[in-house]
Amino acid sequence: MKILFLCTGNMHRSPLAAAMLRAEIARDVRTDIECSSAGTLDAEDLPLVAEAARLAAEADLDLSAHRSRQATAGMIAQADQILVMERYHLEWIASEDPAAAAKCRLLSEYAGPESAIAPGDDVPDAIGEEIASFRRTFAILSDCVHRYYRELPAPPEDLYTQAIEERFRLRRRTPLTLSPADYELAGRWWQRGVPLWVVIESIDDLFRKKEGSGDPGRVRRLSWCGRAVEARFAEYQRTRVASAGAEALPDSPAGNDLFAAAARRLRRAAEHARARGCLQSAEVLAKAADGILAENASTPLPPPAARLV
Repeated sequence: MKILFLCTGNMHRSPLAAAMLRAEIARDVRTDIECSSAGTLDAEDLPLVAEAARLAAEADLDLSAHRSRQATAGMIAQADQILVMERYHLEWIASEDPAAAAKCRLLSEYAGPESAIAPGDDVPDAIGEEIASFRRTFAILSDCVHRYYRELPAPPEDLYTQAIEERFRLRRRTPLTLSPADYELAGRWWQRGVPLWVVIESIDDLFRKKEGSGDPGRVRRLSWCGRAVEARFAEYQRTRVASAGAEALPDSPAGNDLFAAAARRLRRAAEHARARGCLQSAEVLAKAADGILAENASTPLPPPAARLV
């Protein structure tokens, strides 16, 4: 499965979201998933903005080599799912490749009840603002990506079992493989739709508790984790977020309104970037706002006093 995260400049939200998902994938050894990021702007080869890079480093997300890029027709066509940050991005995808609209969703559709935004809202772009705004957006991205990952389809049975075996061997600290009974148990979990992360987290939690208690006994069978897996799976079923496609996306505003709103946000970000001395980013953002307006001349940009807050 190929997943593409899309934002405006590919210097803040989408690369962070992709890195967060890659961390989840790596933990569970999901070799069946690839994720990447891109932007709607023609802003190539720019690094992550400093504030986003700082937060990524704090969270052990390595984005030091990241450089911005614009989404191409090939990226859009090859992606199995596309997660966007704003409704304007949905319109942009629809204009670039109408057939791809069906595989696009707002990332905020996965926002939890404790998130700073509601499902269907835009994920705020903090470029040009203070570090507190970046932290707010980072928390929103983390919540949404985490919940999105938990709704992804399970990997094929062989990868599912392999990931469980690798984690169990790692925690058990032995090179021994799973027993036939262990493989049968993992297969039953897969057939019942127990998410891989449920099993991995149950194994991790149990071994952490065992190590913390000072219990020297050796764990020999995967069935030792059975009750924990069943309890976590039952809780997941009670509280799960509606999976992708369960509900239709909210109706989008009129196209011109979307373009105008996007242009206002870009101009606002440009003003903030210029005020903080980020002249290159300010120029890119301002040109993007002008480009949107030029293509949608019927919707003039309101004066600065009326821009979005």
